[in-house]
Amino acid sequence: MTDTAHTPGQALLRLLDPDYVAGAVVREILAQDLTRLHARQLLAQLRRLRAAQSNQLYYAGASAAEALQEFGPAITAVKTELAKRPHLPNKAETRARRQAAAKRR
Repeated sequence: MTDTAHTPGQALLRLLDPDYVAGAVVREILAQDLTRLHARQLLAQLRRLRAAQSNQLYYAGASAAEALQEFGPAITAVKTELAKRPHLPNKAETRARRQAAAKRR
């Protein structure tokens, strides 16, 4: 490894994700056409962004304001696109619908 990590947290981050590059997740997600993604794919992208934001806070030593500045626009873009989509039921909602349908039979 030619570049050296600046903090022990960054070294740990590089061990967890050898391909880690600051800001790569944000650039990758903003480069996608979010309108063409399925709602589940958007939810997965939102999870990726939040995980990367968490890594930035806890391992790379960024402040909350820095992490919000870096990840805020991408998170907002994904959330805005998700708001345009119909609601996807979670496991509990799906189970409740199945049970209600079974009772009606």
